[in-house]
Amino acid sequence: MGEILIVRHGQASYGTDDYDRLSPLGHQQAAWLGSWLAERGESFDRVVSGTLRRHRETLLGIGKHLEHARPDEDARLNEMPFFVIERLFRDRHGLDETHARADPEAHFARVMQAWKAGEISGSPEGYHEFRNRVLKALDDHARHGQRLLIVSSGGPLGVILAHLLGLELAAMTELILTTYNASITRLHMRRGGMRLTQFNAVPHLERPDRHHALTWL
Repeated sequence: MGEILIVRHGQASYGTDDYDRLSPLGHQQAAWLGSWLAERGESFDRVVSGTLRRHRETLLGIGKHLEHARPDEDARLNEMPFFVIERLFRDRHGLDETHARADPEAHFARVMQAWKAGEISGSPEGYHEFRNRVLKALDDHARHGQRLLIVSSGGPLGVILAHLLGLELAAMTELILTTYNASITRLHMRRGGMRLTQFNAVPHLERPDRHHALTWL
């Protein structure tokens, strides 16, 4: 047996000139998570994150309170290039940003469907390439009998859960849209594969004075 704990990064800086950095709240979310893990006596044999700044900053925040092994980085755990894909989608259909903001969740779902169908030319990465590199990274880092901490993003987490649960794209999209920042997902390793045992848990944010920290973007 073994266990994998996957953490989505803390709140990033959506709407600014550099999304790939944690907001002040994102830093706080990560620190609260590290404190909660330390209080529980959690320990990990290995730690790995994507290479994005928001991944590194989340792990640094966790490490303020939780001692852990020296982390490895793996670019295969990085987010899909969504902002590029979304811009290409809008260009293809003659849409401006106002259209995207009108119903962002529905817009996200449409972009994802078009991307998977191969309808967005010029994308730096195809949907199936994204899916395959995430699942290969998970397989490469998992070890029976060990506990692994992964810090990544909502897209890779959605791919992993869809794979384990046999979900179609629409359900995967819903999972991505509803995953909290700095949330915990747990997988138990067993013979023949992995089993989801916890999804989107935020026990470190469930105090009344932290409800403002329940964020998705």
